[in-house]
Amino acid sequence: MKTEMEKAVAALKNNYIKNLSLRSSTGALDSLPVTFEGDEYVIQDLAQIVRKNPKTIILNMTSFPQAIPAVLESLKASGMNLNPQQDKTSIFIPIPKVTKEHRENLSKGAKALFIKTKDSIKELQNKNIKVLKDNDALATDLVHTLQDQITALADKYVLEAQRIMEEKQSELKGDS
Repeated sequence: MKTEMEKAVAALKNNYIKNLSLRSSTGALDSLPVTFEGDEYVIQDLAQIVRKNPKTIILNMTSFPQAIPAVLESLKASGMNLNPQQDKTSIFIPIPKVTKEHRENLSKGAKALFIKTKDSIKELQNKNIKVLKDNDALATDLVHTLQDQITALADKYVLEAQRIMEEKQSELKGDS
């Protein structure tokens, strides 16, 4: 249970690093999901990603030109404030300037990811408490004590996730 809660917090950190940076990085694009021909892919499986200069990323789609419409759709729906332009089998992605609005949207995204993490930790807590309560072999005092310990452990991981979120939000808003 402790390992699963640690994994939830680690996943939150990874999501923040990959998806919530002020500059849209090639790393954020690598793992962007694309639905193509009924299957789910990541962009790096369909395109060669090249950083032309600090303000432009190019996706070379010569390997899968039929996937271009699906990739364009994913980029526009990514919430990264991207405006991709297609030229034959290449997609040019100008990196947007960082605006106050963009910073606030990223901050909201950080909160949403935290809420998902918090919910998964609470789900683990409830699942483990239910297992305890269903076990008739344990004494009621022991069940109650273990239940309190599970709740305390879950609260500890939720607080850790919240601390990480607050750090990320202040970084995104430029309060550092």
